[in-house]
Amino acid sequence: MATSTLVQYLDTSAVSASGAVVQVGNSPSNRRQVETFLTETAITVGQLVAIDAAKLATDASGGLTAATVITADFNSVPVRKVVVGVALESKTGTATSPQPIRICVRGVVTGVVTTGATAVGDALVLDTTGVAGACAIAVAADVHPPIGYALTVAAAGTCTAYIRGLFN
Repeated sequence: MATSTLVQYLDTSAVSASGAVVQVGNSPSNRRQVETFLTETAITVGQLVAIDAAKLATDASGGLTAATVITADFNSVPVRKVVVGVALESKTGTATSPQPIRICVRGVVTGVVTTGATAVGDALVLDTTGVAGACAIAVAADVHPPIGYALTVAAAGTCTAYIRGLFN
């Protein structure tokens, strides 16, 4: 699950031992960090995901709890507020057949589910009105830190966002 964040390469070309310029990539490192988690439920691309705290009932060590994600939902029981990132793919798993799912835990993500219009720089938090997997613009009453910031002006539906990487 742990992606290395030690290598941060900014160049698209390098000089070989013979002095020739060689291409080493199409673009510089975009600082995106993607982690692989497990899911035992259905998760859709672009949704916010949270650690499955219900796993603690049978997982005293917390290891499986930290590795399993569900669709984040502010108003559900059990609690689904510990947002770790945005789903980069749609997957459906079950308790007997958990499926690996790629989650962006830091960096730029397109197609992040939102409940309202966004403007560049708006702080985004887990939606408190009950829309599972969606983010909303932060307001003064929000008690959780922003999970990221909007990078595009968009109507309700989806936006491009920079995910802050709070838990890595």
